Amino acid sequence: MSIDKVSFNIISNGFLAIAREMSADLLRTAYSTVIREAADASTCLIDSKGRILAQAVNIPLHLNSVSPAIQGCLKEIPLESLTEDDVIILNDPYNGGQHQSDIYLFSPILNNGRVIGFSGSVGHYIDLGHSPGFNLLAPDIFAERMRFTAMKFSYARDWNGGLLEKIIRANVRVPRDTIGDMNAQLTANFTGRKRFKELITRYGVDKVMEIAERFIEYVAQQMREAIIAVPDGIYEGEDVIDDDGINDRPVLIKTTVTVDGDRIAVDFAGTNEQVKTAINCPWASTTSSAMSVLKMILTEPSLPLNDGCYRNIKITAPKGTIVNPLEYAPVEGRNVIVMRIFQAIQLALSRAIPDKVPAPGYDTRTEVTLRWNGPDGYHAESDLYGGGYGAGPHNDGADQLDDPLGNCKNTPVEVLEVTQDFFRILAYELRTDSGGAGRTRGGLGAYRKYEILEDDVYMTVYSDRFRFPAKGLFGGHDGTCSYIKIKRARSDKEEYLKPKGENVLHKGDILEIGIGGGAGYGKPLERNRENLQADLITGKVSKKAAKNIYGY
Repeated sequence: MSIDKVSFNIISNGFLAIAREMSADLLRTAYSTVIREAADASTCLIDSKGRILAQAVNIPLHLNSVSPAIQGCLKEIPLESLTEDDVIILNDPYNGGQHQSDIYLFSPILNNGRVIGFSGSVGHYIDLGHSPGFNLLAPDIFAERMRFTAMKFSYARDWNGGLLEKIIRANVRVPRDTIGDMNAQLTANFTGRKRFKELITRYGVDKVMEIAERFIEYVAQQMREAIIAVPDGIYEGEDVIDDDGINDRPVLIKTTVTVDGDRIAVDFAGTNEQVKTAINCPWASTTSSAMSVLKMILTEPSLPLNDGCYRNIKITAPKGTIVNPLEYAPVEGRNVIVMRIFQAIQLALSRAIPDKVPAPGYDTRTEVTLRWNGPDGYHAESDLYGGGYGAGPHNDGADQLDDPLGNCKNTPVEVLEVTQDFFRILAYELRTDSGGAGRTRGGLGAYRKYEILEDDVYMTVYSDRFRFPAKGLFGGHDGTCSYIKIKRARSDKEEYLKPKGENVLHKGDILEIGIGGGAGYGKPLERNRENLQADLITGKVSKKAAKNIYGY
């Protein structure tokens, strides 16, 4: 079929617009703050072969593994058996999912009785039964969350008071938020289906599906050209996690990146074995992390992300390592690992294309969940922190942002306070001198203080970089580490917590979370004096550091 450039641009941009509208509907109709405010959710359009056509720019970690997830589902669920009343649900980390807190919902799109694609969404859930919050010592995934292997349910029969909704509602502590967020995902899916069918009605099914195929090919060709621009060679990189939450031994992530013409291979041989605690990284998260960093570093931001990006990339890892664990190792805290994967690959690429690769950032998801069972029921809030980004060759790192794979929004203090009444926020400020010094400076981390207003508030956390900061590049200085401390009201003593685990807080306790900064790039003495003067005025750099480190 002959396709003109105008039609290609209109319809391919239509795919992107649909995914973005789906995202807007999901975020606007969600109940929990972690989705409604932090935007820990994603949406996409998928073709009938289970390939991503387009996705909203939300959470890279969610969607770079959707294709294997939906393709795995279609091995269990015959395509011809699906109707538009069906919804496919999945969160199994050993069958295409990531961790069980992320639920994927896929809704079939039919034309004349034939499946021509899917609208898909994924959201992060604070409460899915079993362990409330992060359970460091979960022996397996069955102790972490309710598990959905690839299965379909009937929206008319099983939802809106049906059997599946009743089962979920009966097994979660905050059913209003959990069911409300799943309804928001379904709303987004139904929007995607409606808009895609409108494209079909306007332009014809054959033309739309032909352009969908060519859109994937277009992205594949752009990705091939980006890989060709990288010098052929074998490049190595590694990074470490502070510990597994029990032992103090660092956990090594090692990668070898091989560039050969228009193909690139990433291998994790040499990475440490899986651990007993819940920070193992399932294969879907590992591949998604690797795909994300290659897309971010090698291509222009304007290049859409669809299945064409993956065609010339091969990723391998020994089974039984922390990046490819054996079934059914616990994985809820896999976010501790994913950014170390990201940074190990980024460090390897810095040896090949140093002008395109920034210094490492804090680049760690710090997730703090606070839970309290009050007189009017159970309350839970999940607060997500990023940190300072690494400095680039020509720019300072951004301050206090979620890691590039998470890309969640900052939850406003006001929202956290109005949605519950068992804690309040006393301070939320940037940490002076937390960004690594350099010709370009690392981004700053921040700290947040909570005052606990009730007894028996349970806290869980997973984080990292309490021992090993982001390392500077080409003479740049390291970023700062993180910390968590509690000042106890009953004893007036301060306790410093480990980065992974749980604790119990009581009325009057002050919880302080300090987040690390990104690394610097280049020698500090080469920093532009006007930029340094601005840092002093804004309080990002102290007078002492300006004199002792920057020679100012």
